[in-house]
Amino acid sequence: MLLHTLLRNDLLQYGTPRRRTVRVLWIDPARTLAWLFDMDGKGCDVEPARLADLEADLAAGRARRLADDPWLVVADQETTKPSHIALRERAWTIVAALTADEPGIYESRRRGQMIAEYTARHGVSHPTIYRYLRRYWQRGQTPNALLPDYSNSGARGKTRSSTAGIKRGRPRREGAPQGINVDEPMRRVFRVAAATYTGLRFSRRGAYEAMLREFFCERRVMPETLQVVRGAGSDEVPSFGQFSYWLDQGRILRPAPRPLPLAPHAQVEAEGRPGAAFQVAAVRADVQLLGGGERRRLAGRPVIYLVSDMFSGMVTGFHVSLEAPAWRHALMALANCAADKPRQALRHGRVIATQDWPCRHLPERLLVPGALAGGDGGRALQDNFGVRCVTGIPAEVPARAALERRFALLRADAPAMAPALSSELGPLDGALDLQQFRRLVIDAILEHNLQGIGNGSGNGVGPAPLQLWDWGVRERGAALKQYAEDLVHCALLPLHDALVTEEGISLGGQLYTCAKAVEERWFERARQRGRWVVRVAHDEHGESPGDGVYLPDPAAPMRFHPCQPVQRGIAAAQPFTRPETPLRRAPAAGQHPSFERIVAGFVG
Repeated sequence: MLLHTLLRNDLLQYGTPRRRTVRVLWIDPARTLAWLFDMDGKGCDVEPARLADLEADLAAGRARRLADDPWLVVADQETTKPSHIALRERAWTIVAALTADEPGIYESRRRGQMIAEYTARHGVSHPTIYRYLRRYWQRGQTPNALLPDYSNSGARGKTRSSTAGIKRGRPRREGAPQGINVDEPMRRVFRVAAATYTGLRFSRRGAYEAMLREFFCERRVMPETLQVVRGAGSDEVPSFGQFSYWLDQGRILRPAPRPLPLAPHAQVEAEGRPGAAFQVAAVRADVQLLGGGERRRLAGRPVIYLVSDMFSGMVTGFHVSLEAPAWRHALMALANCAADKPRQALRHGRVIATQDWPCRHLPERLLVPGALAGGDGGRALQDNFGVRCVTGIPAEVPARAALERRFALLRADAPAMAPALSSELGPLDGALDLQQFRRLVIDAILEHNLQGIGNGSGNGVGPAPLQLWDWGVRERGAALKQYAEDLVHCALLPLHDALVTEEGISLGGQLYTCAKAVEERWFERARQRGRWVVRVAHDEHGESPGDGVYLPDPAAPMRFHPCQPVQRGIAAAQPFTRPETPLRRAPAAGQHPSFERIVAGFVG
């Protein structure tokens, strides 16, 4: 019975017939009657209730008692401003005398008479005394409840924290749902939705409705098949007004401002120059992505590889993989350093200028953390591009703040898929595929490069990475190396076995063809003499898994033949009218171990 015994100041939360929270202000000595105050009410009214009915509501589960009192005001007397204490004491002089008359103060007619008397006696207006009473009853019936609310004022640009069970913001109209609080996880959903559904003709209403369909439907995952099952929409959803407000508040739709150039006398504490050393770091995102194709199965948590310039902090390249952290994926991030960034961003629906991300270079040195070191130890980089690898160097994750504004981050070695998968998914789980996720990573990188390491508002400590990069290239000379994008990409791609058949070069269930295969009649020979295996360079987890397949030429080191996907039955007849454009570089044959193996194993 003690479990459901109510005490003064207890908070009861009801879900039906309407959601509300009430405070028990007073219980008569006979424990038959209690007076309640509605915490969400606008006035200063209280209501009587039979104590037995309230305890029955608790026992039946119609109400629950809140363990914590989020309205309670606790303040340190020594650190509270004397002016605030003086205001509290003035209010307490009035409230203490009024509330001493119990239960008279709870009866509306008697309360009105008492307040009229105190108005004349103390020279305080009716609204002021009612405000004192409301504040006293709402905040725990202590003198500190009467402290002024100056701590809630100001703090321009600060985001208010939310408390479970308490709805922030302007109350809804009568009959309208109470709504939900927009906390940081919810703001992440807003940012992701706005970035995902941004098009040439962006509609806020369209993005909002798409967000409700994708992120606020019931999603469960079948543990046996990892298939995502979607159900009806959630009852608790943010309003369009909240969505629109946070888009403006977080400047989500507006592009990051390009930083102003550094003044000639600007102090730059970092030593060195751009390109003297890049570092590679890996971090796992705490979001379950969908696989390609039907978008019905979970594919795991992605690992983000970021390459950054040690001088400026500029992120120069990235790669996203669904596999465990490994050296070969770190190489793909380095290969991305040589990519044409505006063209890459355009493939993901982002239009940027070359000067917004001017990185198309390789460094003199690459610093690699011990967890990612492996493979040939960087021998191919050293031999082919003169990039010296230094392993065992701990790396900080660049753009961490910008990434965390979009999704939570885990350690890089966190498991890709939890062993015991919960049937319930998080706000972002099971709604994004790898392509959409890459777009978010690009947005985060641009935010970091253009705005710096601060809070994303452009007021970070020191100049932005792009400013330092431009200044260092102009004033100190750069240690950067530039090679053709395809050359770097092909030289660092992992090699796979492909089968030459009468229909085409088969790799992963897809058929490919190239100029060399057509000119040398590979497909006719396969039909007449049988099939054989060749080695091709391909990143199966790249941005376009169907593209980016290259056939290394065993007769010429660092020469690749691009392959194109074809439909079954037409590879052998497909003509090639354009001449092959080789990708060349000067090193002598045998410098790249991977290509020595190709020459040794090449059949044809």
